[in-house]
Parts: sequence; structure tokens; C-alpha cells
Amino acid sequence: MEKDFCFSGRRGFLKKSAVLTGSAAVLCASANLLAQARNAPGKLQSQRLSDKVLFVKGPDSNVVVIDSSEGLIMIDGGHTDWFGELQSAIAENFPGRPYRALFNTQWHPEQTGSNLALGEQGVEIIAHENTMLWLSTEVWQRWSDLTFPPLPPAALPKTVFFEDGTMQIGDCTVHYGYMRDAHTDGDIWVYIENEDVLVTGGLVSNQRWPDIDWSTGGFIGSMLDGFLSLLTVPTANTKIIPAYGDVMTLEQLRAQNQMYIAVFDRIHGSFIKSESLAELLSAKPTAEYDAAMGDPTQFLTLAFQSVKGHIRDPQNDRFLNFP
Repeated sequence: MEKDFCFSGRRGFLKKSAVLTGSAAVLCASANLLAQARNAPGKLQSQRLSDKVLFVKGPDSNVVVIDSSEGLIMIDGGHTDWFGELQSAIAENFPGRPYRALFNTQWHPEQTGSNLALGEQGVEIIAHENTMLWLSTEVWQRWSDLTFPPLPPAALPKTVFFEDGTMQIGDCTVHYGYMRDAHTDGDIWVYIENEDVLVTGGLVSNQRWPDIDWSTGGFIGSMLDGFLSLLTVPTANTKIIPAYGDVMTLEQLRAQNQMYIAVFDRIHGSFIKSESLAELLSAKPTAEYDAAMGDPTQFLTLAFQSVKGHIRDPQNDRFLNFP
């Protein structure tokens, strides 16, 4: 059993000691293998959604680029492992256009791989305050046993916010919304009004289950609140870009919301019966969705842990050590 883990408040304080054993070790091993596979360079798939909008599907995340009158707006920057390939795709579609702004919809490296290169060019990096805080410190992600060093000052977001808002970047009206404690505690969505494009951030992952990063504030219960925020934005014609996977429609987003409601109800039912993680996994609460979303083991494990971590009283250790 692992010891000496402390999660205190929204920002979090993470301390690592001892050796992972049991289901925690299995989860960490699978997460490391998955991270290696996702971060391997691969051919990017580029699609023009309009004259001004480029959608790039990478091996581990999506990138959206909008050509505004002041320069390119990038929403999420992919992973550093395929930064060069991404830049080539963007230059091919928007030759000679400078960058104006970069949005980080969360802190994870598959979304922030362009921060340093663009930040050193003076490009405005925009994110939620919590995302900036995670990027500015070393984070040990307990469930994956990965440690992420802080980004250099040039790569950190300089424009931060805490609540929903709107900004004008050239001829583009950009709306953004905060999804508290969803996939992380800094998740945002970004909507480009002129082009009717909604980028969902890490909450929505099409064709695979998302990683609920409870070590930095993620919680499956708050994911449902995140969908409530998201669903106020699009119309039937909106092009919806998930963190990973293909472009979605409003009906597909609604269907995914219903899927998570059903799964959460089953996890909640298991939790109030004091069932173990093994019992939850054996009940197969995601069975009808697994053909489309893949192996649910990691997702369910993180969802289970997020519930315990969310309700644990930080002044005692009743839920300090869980699988």
C-alpha cells in the first residue's frame, strides 16, 4: 500500500514515497505504456473546416487553428513529439501567417507542446488560472507515476482567467468557459463565434475513454456539470472538436453526455454499497459503450479514485490510501 500522499485544496500538494503495489502498480504500468504509445510521432490528419479553420488530428490530441485578421489562433498545441510535423501542416495551410494567440484547454503535455516555441516568439498564451499554476510547478501524477517538470517562464500562460468570458482577437469573437473539476481543475472550452467552432477541451474524448486526472482536481461527478456548460454553447450546425477523435455534432455530444450520466449512476450505486474497485470492474458498468470507446479499465479506476479523493476530508486519512 502506498503511503504519504496528500491532496490539499484546489491547487494540491503532491508528495511521492514508497513503492506502488497491487492495482495501483497495474494502473501505473498501463498508463505509462499508454503514454508512450500516444506520444509516439505519427502522421497527422489535417482537415479544413472552412477557409479560416484547420482541424489537425494528432496521435494523442487534437489541434484547431483559426486565421484571424491579427494572425493565427491555436487552440491546444499538441505534444512536443509532433510539434515539427504540426508546424509543417499549419504552414502548408496558412503560408506566411504569424501566430497571434494560443489557448491551453488544460495543463497536460499533449495539449501544451507548442507553449515554449510560441511563447519564446511572444505569442499570447491564454488559459485558466489553475492550468497556469500546474504548468508552473512540478507535478507528480500519482495514478500514472509520471512526474512533469514545470515549464520555463516563456512557456507559461500570461493571460489567465477564472470565470467564463469573451475576448476579441482581430475579427474573431472568442468565448471561453470554465468546467470546474471536470477532467482536471483547469478545463475550459473555447468557442469561435464567427466560425461556429466549439473546442471542448479534455472533458470530451471521442473514440476512447478520457483520463480523469483526479491528482489535479478531476472528478467524474463534476464531468457532468462540465457537459451542462458545454451544451449551452453549440447549435445543430456547430462543429464540435473533442480533445481526441473526430469532429462531432450536437447530437453526438448530447449522446456522450447521456452515456456519462448512465455510467456515473452505476459507479455511484457501487460506491454507496461500499463495493471495491474489483467489484466495480467485474460489474462492467460501461459494457454497452466499450465497442466504441475501448477498454474501460483505466477510466473506471480513475473514476472510482476520483470519487474517493473528492469526498475525503483532508483533515483525516480515511481515504488516504485507496487502490
